[in-house]
Amino acid sequence: MRLEGKTAIVTGGARGNGFAAAKLMAEEGADIVIGDICEDMETIPYRMSTPEVMAEAVKSLEGLGVKALGIKCDVRKAADVENMVDRTMEKFGKVDILVNNAGNSSMMAVADMSEQEWDEVLDTHLKGTFLCCKYVLPKMIEAHSGKIISISSVGGHRGFGMGAHYCAAKHGIIGLTKALSMEVADHNINVNAVCPGTVWTPMMQGIASFFGMEEEEAKEAFLVGHSFKDREIMPEDIGRAVLWLATEDTRCITGQSILVDAGWTARAP
Repeated sequence: MRLEGKTAIVTGGARGNGFAAAKLMAEEGADIVIGDICEDMETIPYRMSTPEVMAEAVKSLEGLGVKALGIKCDVRKAADVENMVDRTMEKFGKVDILVNNAGNSSMMAVADMSEQEWDEVLDTHLKGTFLCCKYVLPKMIEAHSGKIISISSVGGHRGFGMGAHYCAAKHGIIGLTKALSMEVADHNINVNAVCPGTVWTPMMQGIASFFGMEEEEAKEAFLVGHSFKDREIMPEDIGRAVLWLATEDTRCITGQSILVDAGWTARAP
């Protein structure tokens, strides 16, 4: 039980990569707080999680023998993030691990992109990561201990068409990770990022459906470039990377971005 006695906040934790990370940390003994928006966003072309999905996720985590709490939280809003952290402190008294996973995406050309479409992606990924760090860090600094793990992407290492807002946000998360790791090292806080390749999450399923693509057609298009043809990246693969960075096995790793992309970026020209 490598995380016994620890408390972790996972944003966007009701489903997909976030829930996979939450479940794996719970299996290692961590109590879990899930923060999730639980409502749809106007420019995002698929359904977000719901209060019912979050409640089921919390029930599943509790079934593993740990304490769990679900909090409706829009990470773009400082008041929501502050409330999430305050409620975590009230229930658990500390925050040992922060997983900045909340994310979304749409696909369109910059020339066709509205300011709102840009803002809803940038603010969720990048501003949300900033706000969560801002409100959690004082607790970690006081404790002189902490692990911050933010979810970037292969899109944080290179660009791809129709995703400028997403790639800009994910590049920003890597930059924030590097800068913050230096800022808080004296407080015994590790700050790292995990960069998934294509994972068939509800986000990817929703984008494929928006473009009228069948699942197999979409997977063939979106998974191209993965070196392992027989190894589809699963949410649990992202969760295992998060779990590793949350443990003391990585006590001297900070300011890094760990790619979990089945070799996609290694093959890229």
